[in-house]
Order: sequence, then structure tokens, then C-alpha cells
Amino acid sequence: MNQQELLHIIRDHYPFDVLSAEQLDYIISGSTYTTFKKGEFLFHEDETVEELDIYFLVSGLAKNVLHRSSGKQYSLRFYYPGDLIGIMIMLTSGQMTFSVQAIEDCTVFRIQKDRILEIMTKNNDFSKIIFESIGNRMKTLYDEIKVKSATETDDENINLFRTKVHTLMDSPTFIDGNATIIDAAKKMKEQDTYGLVVVDQNKKMLGILTQREILSYLTNPCNAEKVKDWMKEKPFWIRDESFAYEALSYFKHEEVDFVPIIRNDVVVGILTSTSFLNIQDSNYLDLSYKIQKAVSNDELVELATVKSETFQQFIQDLLAQDSFGFDICEVISNYNDRLHRKIIQLSEKEMRQEGYGSAPINYCFIVMGSQGRSEQGFHTDQDNGIILDDYNHLSDLKKVDLYFQAFTEKLNLKLAACGFPECTGGIMAKEQKWKRSYTDWKKAIDEWLHEMDAQEIQNITMFYDFRPIYGDYSIAEEIRNYLTEKSKRSLNMQQLLRKDALRFKLPVGPLGRVNLKPKNHLFNIKKSGLLQIVNMIRIHSVKYGIKEVNTIKRVQALKKLQAFHPRDAENVKTAMHILLSLRTQQNLRELSEGKPLSNDIDVRTLSKEDRQKLKESIQIANRLQQVMEISFNRNRVV
Repeated sequence: MNQQELLHIIRDHYPFDVLSAEQLDYIISGSTYTTFKKGEFLFHEDETVEELDIYFLVSGLAKNVLHRSSGKQYSLRFYYPGDLIGIMIMLTSGQMTFSVQAIEDCTVFRIQKDRILEIMTKNNDFSKIIFESIGNRMKTLYDEIKVKSATETDDENINLFRTKVHTLMDSPTFIDGNATIIDAAKKMKEQDTYGLVVVDQNKKMLGILTQREILSYLTNPCNAEKVKDWMKEKPFWIRDESFAYEALSYFKHEEVDFVPIIRNDVVVGILTSTSFLNIQDSNYLDLSYKIQKAVSNDELVELATVKSETFQQFIQDLLAQDSFGFDICEVISNYNDRLHRKIIQLSEKEMRQEGYGSAPINYCFIVMGSQGRSEQGFHTDQDNGIILDDYNHLSDLKKVDLYFQAFTEKLNLKLAACGFPECTGGIMAKEQKWKRSYTDWKKAIDEWLHEMDAQEIQNITMFYDFRPIYGDYSIAEEIRNYLTEKSKRSLNMQQLLRKDALRFKLPVGPLGRVNLKPKNHLFNIKKSGLLQIVNMIRIHSVKYGIKEVNTIKRVQALKKLQAFHPRDAENVKTAMHILLSLRTQQNLRELSEGKPLSNDIDVRTLSKEDRQKLKESIQIANRLQQVMEISFNRNRVV
């Protein structure tokens, strides 16, 4: 296609129809015709505004691509034939950046942006249309971002879900209901507080009085001057063991600004909107901020979980607050996710600096094992892979292969430096087995399910717990759907998973007695408890087509399907809480003493109560294994 053909296409096309023949010819004479294959990028978000021009889409379909701070890639709009691409970036001087990727084979004319800008200064109608278009597009993007922000959970605010309100509350100031409003105002000023808790002679809460009620009194003067006449009766209140997010929901949805904290029917504290500023000073958020601002891998090494005493103390504080063990492990996993994402971004930057350019196709980085299930402790290694968008249709396959080989090697090396040792079993993105295109991953799943042997069982078990943490989540979600459906239909695979899981025996005698007297007094909490529970719940999830990866979420899904009795589900959660808490405590002890990390617990160091809890957890795991053994024998096919 030549420039004359482009002229024929766009001369009657809005907004070019307001240009004079001379202006239109000036724009088109500086354009070049080019094509992009499906999956290729028209431009990357990391390109400078000076490198970008304006693209007129002649045929095909494209989408814009942005990255959330969580690492998840998302798209806010498609581009159709006739659309101008790049105007928004040009007019925001590069402050709003994103990538544009072809989702079908595309043909475009690349128009020099300088010529577009020059014509805008000379043709007011054309300029007005462009700016109105950008304004409408900005509003659409804003509305879309608001919707996405409201509907998607932000894991980075995980501390709201881990902090109890009693750690944030301020001391309450009380006042009698018969006191005057003037007395109340004086007390507020003296105590420098926003509100007062109104109580009777027995200190029972009758209501609250805040600056808002005092303003109502001042603007509506009447004979009623008692606090009890103006106080807010039946205010929102919350128990001291509640989490911060529960309290914050009152402030957000009920438009309250003063919430009493209750313990045993007695007011023990109060929360105001400023109480939550304490969270902003938390060590966890300080560390997260440092990760985000890091410019080198050396900085990240010092922030690694096994190196950062600040992070270790934060986890110790969560244990002291009686947080659930599985919640604490989720915090550790989320922190490691942040480290991974930053390492990926630094690796991408190095690839550009070394002349490889930006990633030639879309990809999604996945983690597996305990990190995939968000059940990570301090003792961990790398279990990761990468899903590449299909690229066999592209002309330069070697370029893609070379890029991702260099990229994944760089990535795995940086992760190892940050406290994630390379996997001895080779389950890493740099290995060809764990670096495949979308179509090749589907083929691998088919092969694993068709030719089941011991190795395939290990592969499918590891891969079934994958979770995307960076890149194009959509291709990972499609692989998840394919894997779940195929596995659900494969009765042979399910039976082989049962057989494999039953190999790992628990230290339980014929009469159900738990043996807590291992050799050297060391009890491996992973091999003798956690592994069995995780395996059994995974097998049930495969059977019922559950897509959740986290063990607790899988249990909740099984309960919802009535595949698990609520009591059994609670037992599993209790066992996971105990086992993961004990493992975390052990790891923190090893770190403080400078010992190698392990999953071994010296049972001699456990209190009598902890020994009993450990026995109960193993009995729960044993019960799951017994049920699985009965199912295996009933459905034996191998």
C-alpha cells in the first residue's frame, strides 16, 4: 500500500476530513507503511516519547497494555481500523505511557508526530477535535481504572488484613451524659481529641459526641444544652480483636469518623481516621517502599527475607499477635512476590541496556510450589517458569529465543542472589522444560496426562500449583482453565496422584498414636504433616475442578461445593495454622542463631501445649490420608 492509497482511505475519514488538501498531503507525505504480526508490539511503554510517532490503523486489531504495581498486566481498550494510536502519549509528553500490541495481524501507516502537531497549530477545528477526543478517552480510562480498583483485591494493602485494631487505637476520653456541651468542648480541647465517649455512672456507653455534634449545637441554638441531648446514640463500634480492614470499612462505607473499641462490653479505646496513619509508618510498608525504589539488585539483596532483620521482626510481631500461620505465610509470599517483580523489572532494564531491546512478545512469569500456593516460609528455593505468547508465526524466531534465554538466565541468577537458591530439580524459567509458549504448554499438559509415569506425576503436581505474578495474566488464566478441565476429566491421573501421595507416611501407629520421638529429636514438619495435607487437598481440588491454588482457599471452595463438611474444613485450617506457625517460629529461631534454615523442629524445645497441638495436626493429616487410601483402593486402576 502506498501513500496515495492512504490518502484515498483517510481524506473522508474523521477527523482528517476537516483538513485542507495541502495539510492532508503534508501529513501523508511523511508517513511510512508497515505491518505487525499477531503478538508483536507496535511500541513499548518503556520507549521514550521522542521515539514514538502516531499510527493510523488500516487493518487488524490491537490493544493497549499497562502494568499494575502488582505486576499484573491489563488492557483498557482495543484499537480498530481507522483509529489513531499514540495521540494520548504525545499530548501528555510521555507522562501517560503504555504498550500497544497487535492481537491480529495489523497494517498501519506511521505518521510523523511533528507534522501532526504542526497542523494542530494551524487548523483550529482539527486541534479541537483531537483534544476533545483525548478528553473523552481520559475520562473513559479514569472510569475504567476506578472500576478495576474497586473490584480487584490489592494485595499490597495486606497489612490492613493482618493488623488488629487494638494496635492502632487511642485511649478514650469519657464524659457524663448530663454534662453541658460547653463542658464537652473544653474537655475535647484539653485532651486534644476529636470525640468523647458518653457513659453513665456504671461506665456503660450511651453514645458518642464529636466535633460534628458540637458544630450542630452551635449552628442550631436551642434550650437543650446537655451532652445527652446532642450525642449520637447507638454509634458504630468494633471489638478490639477485629482487623484494621473491618474498622476501615466503617470509615469508608458508613461515613463515620469516630469508632469506639469494645472489650467485654467496656470501651477500651477509640479509632479516628488519623489512627490509620500508624499503618503508614509500619516497617512492612517501609520495606515495600524500598523494594519499589530500588535501582540495583544489590539493594534488593539486603531487603531479602533471610537478610532483613526488620522483616523478620515484623513476622515475629505477627506471631505475637496470634495471627493465623497461613496468613503469616501469605504475607511472606506476597513480600517475595514484590521482590520477584522488581527483579524482573531490573532484568528487563538490563536487557535493554545490553542491546536486546524490549521483550519481543508478551509473556507471563509464574511461580509454583509453596510460593505458588502463597504458603512460603523462610526456607525456600526457586520454583518458577514462564509462559510465552505464541510466536511461531513470527519471522525472526531466533531473536525471541535468544531474548528469553538471556532474560531468564539473568532472572534466575538475580533471584539466587536475593536468597532464593536455584532449584536442584531444575524447576526454573531458564530451563526449556519450564519455558514454553502458550501452545507448547498445552501440549505438555496433554503429554503429562497421556504418558503418566513418576516424572510426569511430579511435573503435573508442581505445575498444578502455579500462580502468575508478572506479565500477561490472561494467557496464564487460559492455561489454568485448560489444565483444570483436562485434569478433572482424567480419572487415571487422579488415581495416580492418590497413589503417589500415599507414599509419604505419617508417624502414626496402628492405634492412631502419634510418634513424636524421631531420631535426633528432629521432626520434619514438611514431610510429616504439611506435605500430606497439601497433597490431599490438591487431589480433591483436581477431582472437583477447583481453580484456587492456595490450600486454605481450596478447602473453602470444597466446603462451598459441599465436598467437605464444615467441621472437616475447620480441622484442616487449624492443622495448617499450627504447622505453618511452628515452622515459621523455627525458621526465625534459626535465623537469629545463624543456623542453616530447615523444616526440622527439635521437639525438645516445644512446650507441652505445642506438642499436643502438633499431635492433633498430624492426626488431622492422618485422617485425610486414610480417606484418600480408601478412595484409592476403591478406584484402583493401576
